[in-house]
Amino acid sequence: PTPAPAPAPAPAPAAKPAPKKEEAAPKPAPKPKADVQETSKIDEQLAKLAAEEEAELAAIADADITAAKEHMNIVFIGHVDAGKSTIGGQILFLAGMVDDRTIQKYEREAKDKNRDSWYMAYIMDVNEEERAKGKTVEVGRAFFETEAKRYTVLDAPGHKNYVPNMIAGAAQ
Repeated sequence: PTPAPAPAPAPAPAAKPAPKKEEAAPKPAPKPKADVQETSKIDEQLAKLAAEEEAELAAIADADITAAKEHMNIVFIGHVDAGKSTIGGQILFLAGMVDDRTIQKYEREAKDKNRDSWYMAYIMDVNEEERAKGKTVEVGRAFFETEAKRYTVLDAPGHKNYVPNMIAGAAQ
């Protein structure tokens, strides 16, 4: 009889790899020093960018304040020659949206057309056709603000031929 083969030896535990030595990172090459003129140019550019950013932030802040205000639309609708454009112009004048010089110009234009009392309507009726006919044709739009609210003034035409334009103005 032959002897039984000897059991195989147990495998040796796997050897852990030797820890690698960390290689030192190469040192960056020294940067050349900028001359004084380059430095001052960079400083100027940075100051300009900072000023622009500050202006943008101020504009955003102003927009946020405006956005927070309550908004009101005012639409003047009525019969032809009822004074819709005149009252809209008067409101804008009283709100400070039209200066005295412009009012004087409108007074002269109205007087030249023998419509002395219509000068305030010229604030809302801006195109020549409306001023010549003395009738609002298109919906006039104007804006003004107070500390608490934003207003949109819409001046709708009153003549029967322009009813579709009046409806469009009222729908806004």
